[in-house]
Amino acid sequence: MLPKTADIVIIGGGVIGCLVAYYLAKRKVQVLVLDRSRFGSNASGATVGVISPFWHVDPTIKAMWNLGVRSLELFPSLAAELTESGIDPEFRQSGVLKLAFTEHQAGELKRNLARQSPLDTSVVWLDPNDLLERDPAVNPQVLGGVLTPNEGYVRGQRLVDSLVQAATTFGATFFEDTEVLSLRRNGNRVTGVNTPVGSVSSEQVLIAAGPWSGIHTNWFGEESSTRIPIRPVKGERILLRKPGFLPKTPVRNFEAYVVPQLDGDILVGATREESRFDQIVTADGVSRMIDAAVLSYPSLAGAEFVSGRSGVRPATPDGMPVLGPVQTIQGLSIASGHDSVGIMLSPATAELLSQYLLDGNAGPLEPFRLSRF
Repeated sequence: MLPKTADIVIIGGGVIGCLVAYYLAKRKVQVLVLDRSRFGSNASGATVGVISPFWHVDPTIKAMWNLGVRSLELFPSLAAELTESGIDPEFRQSGVLKLAFTEHQAGELKRNLARQSPLDTSVVWLDPNDLLERDPAVNPQVLGGVLTPNEGYVRGQRLVDSLVQAATTFGATFFEDTEVLSLRRNGNRVTGVNTPVGSVSSEQVLIAAGPWSGIHTNWFGEESSTRIPIRPVKGERILLRKPGFLPKTPVRNFEAYVVPQLDGDILVGATREESRFDQIVTADGVSRMIDAAVLSYPSLAGAEFVSGRSGVRPATPDGMPVLGPVQTIQGLSIASGHDSVGIMLSPATAELLSQYLLDGNAGPLEPFRLSRF
């Protein structure tokens, strides 16, 4: 039965919402998480799961870079905690390898390496001979690559599942298939949420609903001028299987990642389609990902297709997430807009959000404020 009250209601059961709930529950906060479908059923469960901030986060944008570095620091201990609670999220700090197959790509990798080297001295350039000695299955047409030993990968759905289980042990409550129909308000203050199975009173509500966070009428009504500039970006990924073959680490060319899974499958992804809310796996998407996988590993041309999955990412105009208070409604906050780096930045994001929800100090979230738009 849906509880009547909660200290904090979180709308959205992806990795951000579930991780905020986990951190809050550890601090003995009565937190309720509601999701319109299954936890992790959207982008969090359909992710490639690579934790590679040195490649995907621009070090010149300090606020984003800090999220990336801090998340990479947090992942090992977080994964150990979650595994101890009963579900291994399958985080492995295996390193991540990026490959170049054209001179232009090699130049881009070397420029990225030059930016990374002062920040992480373990990052190295590998020439073709080094790469083939390290992994003889790599396409011999490779021109070089960058290895980042401190990065890794996690299995998105298992991360969400492990967070739900661990947070529940600390007292958090989770309800799937429970859509929030509207916010309850008293003037300009949030007082809870309304769902098809009842209402919940709460002095704080966090919107962590991925791309659905940007549908303003869900939260503010038709008459409100408040907007959350988050748009949907669809991504597809696939699983392949080739007995006897498994990459040592996630491997990225300029089209897609090839990521080993602990059960022996090989995850490949992801595509990118702007302004698409559907979660349909398409023949074109599957074909493109197989081609990308074969570019890195020609032997995957004969791999078995296991399954496909898609999700919809939340993106913003400036590529940075929206984190912190919604200024027009007291007690209402948002955590969304990470695009393709949601899993990657989730630990530091949730650390900042949970602290803000506890102490009300939005200063550390200033670079990500909604009012910047």
